[in-house]
Amino acid sequence: TQIVVLAAAKPAGVVQRALTAEVLGLVDKNASAERLMSAIRGAARGSQVVDVNLAVAALSAGPNPFTPRELQVLRLAADGASGPEIASRLSLSKGTVRNYLSKVMNKTCARTRIDAIRIVREAGWL
Repeated sequence: TQIVVLAAAKPAGVVQRALTAEVLGLVDKNASAERLMSAIRGAARGSQVVDVNLAVAALSAGPNPFTPRELQVLRLAADGASGPEIASRLSLSKGTVRNYLSKVMNKTCARTRIDAIRIVREAGWL
């Protein structure tokens, strides 16, 4: 099965994640029906099709600034897990979880973990 993703140019993190997921088609959600059908036909033939404006958005966003572990901790926090719960689920110490959340907050210039979650979601990284 080949996958064609419909995406918006923003947040660019979503576009970058789709590209790294090795989908064959990445089409702007505002593209014409003809463009979408062309992408579907191309994917069916095994050709990769990426809309130019989505590629430009992904390139202009820069690399994901978070480590996989930071995102894992943040994802659990976003789901409502407390620091001790996150530590238990990931077999980490409470201090390590606190350090990961602190790093995320520093990278996003957030004042709270909730603010960091919002910023990371809006950027499309979570």
